[in-house]
Amino acid sequence: MRTGLVAATLAHPAFAQTAPAVADRPAFGTAAGTPIINTAGLRYDLDGSSQSTVSNTVTIIVAERLDVALVRDDHNAVVVTTAPTVVPLTLTNLDNGNESFTVAATVAPGQIALQSLVIDTDDDGLYDPARDLPPVEGRTPVLAPGQLIKLLAILATTSTAPSTVPATTTLTVTARSTTGSGTAGETYAHAGDGGGDAVVGPTGASASVAIPVGTGPAGPSLFKSQSVRAADGSQNAVRDSVITYTLEARFTDAVSGARIADPIPAGTVFVPGSLTLDGAPLSDGADDDAGRFDGTGAQGGSPQGPGIAVVLGRVAAASVHTVQFKAKIQ
Repeated sequence: MRTGLVAATLAHPAFAQTAPAVADRPAFGTAAGTPIINTAGLRYDLDGSSQSTVSNTVTIIVAERLDVALVRDDHNAVVVTTAPTVVPLTLTNLDNGNESFTVAATVAPGQIALQSLVIDTDDDGLYDPARDLPPVEGRTPVLAPGQLIKLLAILATTSTAPSTVPATTTLTVTARSTTGSGTAGETYAHAGDGGGDAVVGPTGASASVAIPVGTGPAGPSLFKSQSVRAADGSQNAVRDSVITYTLEARFTDAVSGARIADPIPAGTVFVPGSLTLDGAPLSDGADDDAGRFDGTGAQGGSPQGPGIAVVLGRVAAASVHTVQFKAKIQ
């Protein structure tokens, strides 16, 4: 990122303290902007004496790879009241260079409003209006490779009749690299650290989180979303593209015997090993863990076609469980 942006963001009160240190961050390879310099040598004998010469020196600047991760910090059901309700998130710079990110949030539909999206300055997960301020011009401060920053989405109801809020009301938070985003492999010439190129990484340099929200007890609900990734890194739904389905079950009251079943859509095939519960992998077979893929078409005794089934069993009040699996377009 450019130094002007660094100065502008760090001057804002929300960034008065040093950004969180990077702990146990993964290896990101050679830092973006690093010059790779090489000169070769040639030795030879001429007229009985040893001689040498060197080649010209070649230099290449390591490109900046643009990547980002955005995750919700907990799996509790979000029940919004007229008082500010806080939803904590974590944004991580997966880039090998120094990068800032444009962040935004929306809520739709229903009588719930986004009051603000702020930076959690002291990382305590609590909203302090005097310290936790919105990012300047919607941009985070510049983050080092592997560095993370905490965000807080602040919600409140806009109506005294919360029963009008649809069960599918959703908070959506997005983050994009300010240098650029798009299809994996897309290049922004000379836009990276040190004057090198910036290249969009596998995440498309963008991330999004969709979080169901509600206003009070209304019984369990199930929210489904999908994303598509083609072999070329695009979001085109073409042959061999992989669809990731996310099922988020939220419970306001404690229940027992909870179970999620979802048939594999016609025109697709299940991707083996893709089934997870709350981020933990589940085996495809009918064994001791909570999930399975049923290729026979007898989902829970009903002929829905091949599909996945996950047993949640006894579920605590005010909790959310997320099931995810992948299907490939034929």
